Amino acid sequence: MGLILRDSVAVRMFLLLLATTLTMIVLYVVAGFWDEQSALAHVIRHNFDLGLDDVFAEDFNHGLSFLVAALMLMSFLEIRSRALLFLAVLYGFIWFDDSAQYHERAGGKIGAALHIPISHGLGPQEYGELLAWGIAGLCVGVIFLWSWRGRRPGDLGALFPFFMCFVLLVICAVVVDMLHVVLPPSFSELAGVIEDGGEMVAITASAGLAIGLSRHARDYYRAMSEPSIER
Repeated sequence: MGLILRDSVAVRMFLLLLATTLTMIVLYVVAGFWDEQSALAHVIRHNFDLGLDDVFAEDFNHGLSFLVAALMLMSFLEIRSRALLFLAVLYGFIWFDDSAQYHERAGGKIGAALHIPISHGLGPQEYGELLAWGIAGLCVGVIFLWSWRGRRPGDLGALFPFFMCFVLLVICAVVVDMLHVVLPPSFSELAGVIEDGGEMVAITASAGLAIGLSRHARDYYRAMSEPSIER
């Protein structure tokens, strides 16, 4: 992290991406106050809708997750660390899930096939999505175990900040999403902003990390391996 924080270009790029993300969230929320009174506000709210597909906010998020996957794959090809390949696969799946709506589509099919009943305010779609997440998590988990068995000095330091971003992403994408279903309608708008806005912030933070790590991966891993060489 020290190498990244001392890289003014990487820091400025992250701040630019974060400012763009926060601007879109603010525009969506503010435009909602005049959505029914102003045609301009309606257009702004629609195009920056955090939960709609094929609008600017969603496309921007897709681009960031694809960027992380591409940068981590590039770093893996340079460093040959399994941890970096795991990150490429993880964020490649995140991009695929968002762009192809994997968990929504697979969840609907799983819920219908298993005839899951409604329980605790959740129906077959919601339980199906949880199962779809579980299947994907199992596959990605196998790759993580493979990378962990072949870990090298520096891998833990590279993985930990991405892990924190991923925890935020899961909380927003899974936990808040389930709460969004069971909460009263009066909380629906707030839950939607927290869910989708939180996902965007998590992906933006991941993109900032990926930019910094890709610029300093060789120096970072060389520095982490030096103590073992000296011994």
